[in-house]
Amino acid sequence: MKGLLGLTTAAVLAGTAASADALWPFDVEKVTADGTETVAYTGLDSAEKPWHLCVLFPHMKDSYWVAVNYGIADQARKLGVKATILEAGGYTEAAKQVAQYNDCKALGVDAIIIGAISEAGLAKSMQEGHDAGIVQVGVINPLQSDVADAKIFANYDDSAEAGARYLVELADGKPMNMLHFPGPQGSGWAEATTAGVERAIEGSSITLLEKKYGDTGKSVQLRLLEDALQAYDTVDIVYGTAVTAEVARQALEDVGFNDALVAAYYSNEGLVDLIKSGDVTATVTESPVMEARIAVDMAVRILEGKAHESYLHPSMTVVTQANIDSLDLTRSFAPADWEPVYSVE
Repeated sequence: MKGLLGLTTAAVLAGTAASADALWPFDVEKVTADGTETVAYTGLDSAEKPWHLCVLFPHMKDSYWVAVNYGIADQARKLGVKATILEAGGYTEAAKQVAQYNDCKALGVDAIIIGAISEAGLAKSMQEGHDAGIVQVGVINPLQSDVADAKIFANYDDSAEAGARYLVELADGKPMNMLHFPGPQGSGWAEATTAGVERAIEGSSITLLEKKYGDTGKSVQLRLLEDALQAYDTVDIVYGTAVTAEVARQALEDVGFNDALVAAYYSNEGLVDLIKSGDVTATVTESPVMEARIAVDMAVRILEGKAHESYLHPSMTVVTQANIDSLDLTRSFAPADWEPVYSVE
């Protein structure tokens, strides 16, 4: 698991826009047939022409995807390219995302950047796009096929394993019961987090009571959590999505599990204050703003026939109360005053 604990260096808090000089380089894991190696990625200064990119998101219901929106839009602006951004409304909306992909094609765009709800659902459309010569780049959510020209996404089994190993260390041999909330079933990445958790806790003092899949909307995660807490006499750890961690503390206190640990295998902006206050014990960040910037950069490089990477994983960091003030959070979160945009001209 290379790159899991590599810390960023600049102590810049979220809400302060990053200067161009502060963006690069950014450590990524380059994936090849021979394995992975850590490389320092540096983005282009500008594009040769105002290419038109279309970008597909599962939703923008939480600050995680708002951060991705910021990374896409700001990088498009820096490079001088156009971007049309569409969001489907949730992980239950795979059919809508397919329709949006086809809308992108109808616009005659040069490239499509895809945060996929379902790779299987998009397979036919992506093959048609590939055959039509449209550049395709996967971002954030895994794409395993080679139809995409390039892709950057976190290994969520590794990020979940990293956070869970930290919890194993905290348990220090004390028996603890865990509930895991992976995210939407069928997404692929949610199931991968369960595999990572199971690897991390194997042979440890932590017992996985149950895994509860569901959309990452707050109401869904809160309902899943409340239902699960009613089923067990003792819950010591709630681990799962960033949204789960946001809503967990009050739900735990309502049933008297006041001392339970709360952690997330990825981060959103809502966790910053919760980590600082200690209400959330740990989270993991793969710097989604930088993933989004790199996706735009890769698309432009491919369009311009420049040397480019094809398969990258971002470096990841376990974030705790002890190290959060030393991290460059502009790589993970949008500025505090950022409002999602759907068009960059």
